[in-house]
Amino acid sequence: MTEEVAKNSRAWLLDFGRGLQAAVGHHEMWQVLISPVLFEVPCTLTYCSEVLVFQDRILPVLDMSNLLEGEKTIPVTSSVVGIAIYQDEPTHPIHYAGLHLATRPQSIYVSDNQACDLPAHQPDWEPLALSCFFHKGRTIPIIELAYLFSEEFNTKMLQIKK
Repeated sequence: MTEEVAKNSRAWLLDFGRGLQAAVGHHEMWQVLISPVLFEVPCTLTYCSEVLVFQDRILPVLDMSNLLEGEKTIPVTSSVVGIAIYQDEPTHPIHYAGLHLATRPQSIYVSDNQACDLPAHQPDWEPLALSCFFHKGRTIPIIELAYLFSEEFNTKMLQIKK
């Protein structure tokens, strides 16, 4: 008789403020910056209206609470930006982007046994979530970063926000 062993994976639990949390794979969060200098970009969607210059790169910085709830996160003390990495395709180069965070990411382990469905009351996460898991009484979506920062997704958001 074979016994199934649950697979554990490392992940980063991201807190976007306003009760919004999601996760990314452990390899997808490259660095965390505390109080970086951000620059406003005029004529852009409010959820992605800032950039930062980091290691000779201009990176977009996305505000998930603004994207999902339409309200801009105003940092109370210091601003935390997570630098995420992603690839469009396995053979394509790595891309970098920033995510506004309410706190520093938390390193966690996620087991296959924690897998669950996205609740009906969280439909805004559906196009962005690869899957979900249950953690400390909450359903946590796992974000597909390549899609979140894709031209396809942001073009759809531009049409919706008009």
